[in-house]
Amino acid sequence: MPDGPQESPYGEPLRQPPEREPLKILPVLFILSTITSLYLIYTICHLVPMLQLGQPANMVDIDQRFRGIIQGTIFNAITLMLLICYIRCILVHPGEVPNEAPWLYTTSGSGEPSLLEAKKDGKRRHCKWCGKYKPDRCHHCRICKTCILKMDHHCPWIYNCVGFHNYKYFFLLLFYTMLDTHFIMWTMTESMVRAIDENAPFIMMFFLLFGLTLAFFLGTLDTLFFGFHVWLVMVGLTTIEFCEKKFPKKEAAQTGGDFCGVGGCFENDSPFNLGVWSNLSSVLGWNPLLWLLPFTGSAGDGLHYEVADMPRSYESGRGSKGKKPLLSQRDTLQSYNATGYGTLFKPADRGSAGGAKKGIFW
Repeated sequence: MPDGPQESPYGEPLRQPPEREPLKILPVLFILSTITSLYLIYTICHLVPMLQLGQPANMVDIDQRFRGIIQGTIFNAITLMLLICYIRCILVHPGEVPNEAPWLYTTSGSGEPSLLEAKKDGKRRHCKWCGKYKPDRCHHCRICKTCILKMDHHCPWIYNCVGFHNYKYFFLLLFYTMLDTHFIMWTMTESMVRAIDENAPFIMMFFLLFGLTLAFFLGTLDTLFFGFHVWLVMVGLTTIEFCEKKFPKKEAAQTGGDFCGVGGCFENDSPFNLGVWSNLSSVLGWNPLLWLLPFTGSAGDGLHYEVADMPRSYESGRGSKGKKPLLSQRDTLQSYNATGYGTLFKPADRGSAGGAKKGIFW
């Protein structure tokens, strides 16, 4: 049962989604069984023969054993990081709206935070299920039955939403899965060729071929998906924001240019796009030495976000790659018109037309 009253401040009833279904844990079991299968195939069919544990000392191929030791060490290290990321994706809550002011319906006007996102009528966004106001980039997940901070998407493979507090672990999960599957493909091929040359038993060749095929299929899909999320992080977008096309690059659309021209792939009209380095740091942490370690989360609290001064497509007199200084959300006010597009208002001394310039927000 969500916290808050039974209706919104605008008289809308609060609906309650159905309870979770236990069968939804099956995708997690499938992923764990796939990881286990690939691990056993690679270890038993590839590493153990390379180590030549049962061979007499005078018949051991030293170079092959050395390669087996190196490959086994790297493989186990990558797999360990993959499992840590996967467990953290499942166990770490993505973040929800606090059950306190200024997010409750009882909040008075004086304590309301300054937000970029609002309804078309200019009122604060609120959730009919949770009975709370929504911070920027927050969306309600009907499966998790709560509003998720900086929601990216709901992932059935981790039985959890991907949001502010666990997005880094999900990002690293894709990264280490890509490394693991590619490592299996490029190293276990040697064992497959040797098995064919030596006419190995059918069961050995079957599992080698099955492992290579599975690693190739998963590696291809994961590489494409990981590349997509790398691009999302670099441009400061979430999957939901991308799918809803909240922040298109208006200049390219108006001129018929290509969105992914030179430098265009990393520019859009999102106020949360702070530049490639700042976007990466906001997700992976401010210490680059810890970016690839699944032990620290994203920077911030998930309720407030640093925003760019103005959407670059609507800045007058800007350089081709220049950016104005960053402002906090408190320096930015936004109202919405009936079409769903917003007007970004600045103090009067920041522009010639009353300080107002048109931007695209939701």
